[in-house]
Amino acid sequence: MKTSFLSIFTAIIVSIFCFNSASQDNAQIGLPEGAIARIGKGSLGQIHFSPDGSKLAVSTSIGIWFHDPNTGKELELLQRPNIPYPFPFAFSPDGNTMAIGINPKKKNASGSSRYSVELVNVTNGEKKEMLVGHLHRVKSIAFSPDGNYVASVGGFANTDRLWNTQTGESITIKRMHAKGVNLVLFTLDGPTFATVGYDNAAYLWDGKTGNHKLTLKGHTKQVSSITYSPDNKSIATRSRDGTIQLWDATTGKHNTTLKLNKESVRSLAYSPDGKTVVSGNDNGDVQLWDIQTMELKSTLTGHTESVRSVAYAPDGKTIASTSRDETVRLWDAATGETKAILTGYMDINAAAYSPDGNTIVTGNHDGRVQVWDAQSAKIKNTFTGKNYGIIFGVTYSPDGNTIAVVSSYDRVLLLDAKTGNHKATLKHFGLIDAVFLLLQNREYDIGPIAYSPDGNTIVTGGDYYTIEKGTVYLWNAKTGKRKRVIYKGKGGVSTAVFSKDGKRIIATGDWKEKTRVWDAKTGKELTPTPADIPSGSKRLLDSPDGTATAHVERNGTVLIRKKDATSQRE
Repeated sequence: MKTSFLSIFTAIIVSIFCFNSASQDNAQIGLPEGAIARIGKGSLGQIHFSPDGSKLAVSTSIGIWFHDPNTGKELELLQRPNIPYPFPFAFSPDGNTMAIGINPKKKNASGSSRYSVELVNVTNGEKKEMLVGHLHRVKSIAFSPDGNYVASVGGFANTDRLWNTQTGESITIKRMHAKGVNLVLFTLDGPTFATVGYDNAAYLWDGKTGNHKLTLKGHTKQVSSITYSPDNKSIATRSRDGTIQLWDATTGKHNTTLKLNKESVRSLAYSPDGKTVVSGNDNGDVQLWDIQTMELKSTLTGHTESVRSVAYAPDGKTIASTSRDETVRLWDAATGETKAILTGYMDINAAAYSPDGNTIVTGNHDGRVQVWDAQSAKIKNTFTGKNYGIIFGVTYSPDGNTIAVVSSYDRVLLLDAKTGNHKATLKHFGLIDAVFLLLQNREYDIGPIAYSPDGNTIVTGGDYYTIEKGTVYLWNAKTGKRKRVIYKGKGGVSTAVFSKDGKRIIATGDWKEKTRVWDAKTGKELTPTPADIPSGSKRLLDSPDGTATAHVERNGTVLIRKKDATSQRE
């Protein structure tokens, strides 16, 4: 399903407010010019400790956040604008430079996109060099121990790249991964680097020439994580076959296998003393394994969803982990106690204010509906459910008692605004319809949603975007039953709203910028008047008093600006 921001057209902005910069889930560091507040810190990506251990760096869709590794306190934000996903990055050994994977700004002359690795000064954020050469987005980056080389891998495009950072020269690497590559890692003391991909093996390469050295074969399923021991004598690999395997880093000989439980391991890291391996698991656990006995030492619990990555601080006293629950946790490596929980990382697709202006609701890519206090910017409530899917849109009922949630499962969920309890479902398809769509290779998305002024009716716009066909439906807002099909025909529907008096339905789509209007009672199509023509951005929302705007950014955050400071985008 495609993710669309058009569904927030009906969101209501009703007040200007100031956020507490120290409040939970709402860091206001590094606000863009003219912005007075930000909701969300961007969607969560990778984590790395700085080489000297003074900072924990977390990549997000708006940049890299630096935290105190002991307290979790936000220190600063290295902004990288126009990057729509949490990008990979790596510190140089001296900690002064970062290598960052970025999107191409435009296609080249042949029509192909070129993804890049950008070298950035950590102190001032200035770009030092651009290393261009990937056809697919960069998945992983690593510096050589002397800082003279950078290796990067490019996902399903199956591209490995090696650059000399002193000359900018690109060194050719022979293709070995048959099905794409997703991780690269240098040894800690030499020029060798390792890559893993989707072909059940790991490969070792010469970090100066790019020549293939060794292949580690033995896993029966995809290898998804690899780490060197601190003395560079051993390599640990984790696979979806449910094992962690240890290898001799010099000869490639298999040493031992650790069979895990049913829960899959997603990431691995050695402790600095080489005695422990930490693993991040699909069930949300972080586990510490004794490398000599291969026995489980302890299990750290707290994450509510799968752990994406784990990392040891250079001094070995702290473990950091990221999870699909959109949090970063800092753990005491000795006691297993939680030292800090870093929150506010999320990918917001849509936002709306309550009619009284006291709360704001956001719909997230990870299927969370979150309600925020508009004055303190603290999260008041989080609603989740197995039927939520990706949240494409949210809006309040006129009385503020109901939140309508547009789900990626081709339905709209009506939730109690205070408790999150399910009230009704607007089902756009039955089982037969779903099977038909699957057989016809068609996809349908619900886009815009709006309440009638009296709160009794809901209008939704839909889009069979694989066949350029759209729908406009009316629903009973209390029962969730469909009342009328207003439109079903050529052209997707990008906006659908009621007129202020509730008598007309106004919709726009890809009808060559055409606006269509229907009588809300009879469904008869009417001739649009100048008052029916929508104006302004579908993501830039004005407050009713005309003094503020809110914008749902493509990077998954919401920015609030005073009206006179807003640049009119889109």
